[in-house]
Amino acid sequence: MPSYIKEHIPLAPYTSLNVGGNADYFGTATTEKELVELLEWADSQHVPVTILGGGSNVLIPDEGIRGLVVQIAIEGVRYTPKDDVSICVTGGAGVLFDLLIRDSVEKGYWGLENLSSIPGTVGGAPIQNVGAYGVEVKDSIVYVRVYDRVCKEFTELDINACAFGYRDSIFKHEGKDRYIVSSVTFTLSTVPKPKIEYADLRTRFSEGSSCSVHDIRKAVCEIRKNKFPDWHSVGTAGSFFKNPTISKEAFILLSSKYPGIPGYEQKDGSYKIALGWVLDKVLSLKGYRAGAVGLYSEQALVLVNHGGATADAIKKFSDEIIKKIFDETGIHVEREVVTLS
Repeated sequence: MPSYIKEHIPLAPYTSLNVGGNADYFGTATTEKELVELLEWADSQHVPVTILGGGSNVLIPDEGIRGLVVQIAIEGVRYTPKDDVSICVTGGAGVLFDLLIRDSVEKGYWGLENLSSIPGTVGGAPIQNVGAYGVEVKDSIVYVRVYDRVCKEFTELDINACAFGYRDSIFKHEGKDRYIVSSVTFTLSTVPKPKIEYADLRTRFSEGSSCSVHDIRKAVCEIRKNKFPDWHSVGTAGSFFKNPTISKEAFILLSSKYPGIPGYEQKDGSYKIALGWVLDKVLSLKGYRAGAVGLYSEQALVLVNHGGATADAIKKFSDEIIKKIFDETGIHVEREVVTLS
């Protein structure tokens, strides 16, 4: 067994929710070579493999995870010119996503600034297709470099192959046990392309105003600081639930029953509902708590581990919230956080 594989390692410290049992075996891959070595060892021992990134969007069971857990910690950031108005940046899967964004903004490049201050790593961003303030990470991705466990080789998947959807991608479905992200390449603009249509940004910047990429990142960071708990000191996975999408007819009915409910029309004519508003204004659940688990006092979409919560308690609490939403509004809600097993 390679020396960097450890046995019976607690996984809670590797997640932002701070819950979860032990891994039978645990290894950290800092290079693509180490990743392959870890996978080859697991295959030789006939043990299952679970991939863990920054741990910011996962719920690990109290009973832990059987087999080998591989933490992806591949570093490195490089910039390459693309054309006169754009540049590509490639980040290792283990790079903190916000550090890459901060670096690109400091260089004056546009494209990722609206995603500032989202916890997690570069490798986790395409898996979840993270999004915020009118932008999704798929809008900037050129390709995702992955290790294909079926073909046993590294390859690049373009945005079509990644099958991106709302907080969704191929990596959650048919590619879940096949592809392991090692790096992501984004295309960024060297000319201003401010995206300030989202309500929280519209109140700070008027349409056509001359805001810099630094101004937008600063604004996003301030907004998130006021709405979200500091995941360095509080157990949280950020937004725990997906904002649901409903038909136009259903939105009209909801609007008549709950005037002012925010809804954003999608390309297919459906409407995405601001679930935080529903939890707060309709159900009055902002700050609601059951034991060590609760909804954040400043943003009801955020679930918080106040200390000592178990994965089972979090699951039961989230099931309760989902049922309350459905009973009151008829809206089906899904968790954004992924449960590992």
